[in-house]
Amino acid sequence: MPRSASAPAPPPVPLAVWRDLLAAAHEFRAARPWDFLSDRDVFALIDERQQPWFPSVLGAARQVFGVVLYRGADGLRFLFEATAIAEAAPDDALFAQDALMLDWGAKKALLPPDLAMLAALGHAPRPRERLAWPCLRSHRPGWYPWFLEEGEARELTAGLRATLAAAELARGHPGFFAPSEKEHDLLPTVTMREALAGPLRPAQVEWRHWQPSPVPAPVTVLPTPALAALAALPRAGGGGMEFDVFHAFAPVAEGARPYFPRLALMADARSGFIYATEMAPPERSWPELVTAVWIKAVRQAGARPEFIDVRRGEWLESLRPLAAALGINLRLVGGLPAIAEARASLKQFNG
Repeated sequence: MPRSASAPAPPPVPLAVWRDLLAAAHEFRAARPWDFLSDRDVFALIDERQQPWFPSVLGAARQVFGVVLYRGADGLRFLFEATAIAEAAPDDALFAQDALMLDWGAKKALLPPDLAMLAALGHAPRPRERLAWPCLRSHRPGWYPWFLEEGEARELTAGLRATLAAAELARGHPGFFAPSEKEHDLLPTVTMREALAGPLRPAQVEWRHWQPSPVPAPVTVLPTPALAALAALPRAGGGGMEFDVFHAFAPVAEGARPYFPRLALMADARSGFIYATEMAPPERSWPELVTAVWIKAVRQAGARPEFIDVRRGEWLESLRPLAAALGINLRLVGGLPAIAEARASLKQFNG
């Protein structure tokens, strides 16, 4: 929880909605799907709005017990690329999930609003009962893990029951997920309506290829006096810059939900001097953020760098139009020493 006297209050959710969700969570715990499914056994569930959800059951490793219900194309991207994201940018992986989560665990993991809601529902586990306290959270990229909104509580309720129906179907058919093992994007797909109506049958399953959300959109270059002035600057012979965008670990408690601000940095590749920084909330667009920090950095340097280094391959196509407009070479590198030092200092400062 962000340390702030003005931390946002949890979203209002009717007690009847919580009661239905708690009942579904108890059904999920009683069924123990983690005894026969792993987090790699993934279904696609299609809700009434045609939005896909991708449940991943947790518990096979006997550490976390519950389910992550990944939401839409962004959730699928994290699900498919979690390992690659963690390897390329381990700190950033913490901020990339788009999902609803149920975690049955210890009481100490809950916050006062959780405990107040459970008390109002009469939730009273036996002394020393294991997996007795449900933690219910909403995850969105860049936002602090937060209490559910009413719509999310209803979605998680339906998702838990639909996931159990899909799990029971898979349980009764050994080798059910074999096609997904050969093609990781080929997933058994069912509608939530059919999953909630009764026991699923194999004939109700459609095997469908699913694609995650695309990489960041290209930074559209519009002719402006600012860009024209930068393109006319002399080139810094042999000089280069490092560019990166990452999340700060200290959440900001503003608006209806706390968030982790994104920080965009441009640093001198030799000296480590920070030419420009830009802080942005999750809703600020990628093209706007990139353009702002590049303009500030080149203007501050007084010359165009020979090159700009980045560490994420998926950013290359997005950044090329802006780099080309300024006549700057874009390079993909394994590390950004100057920015890494700045990030380490910032992390130490924030504790």
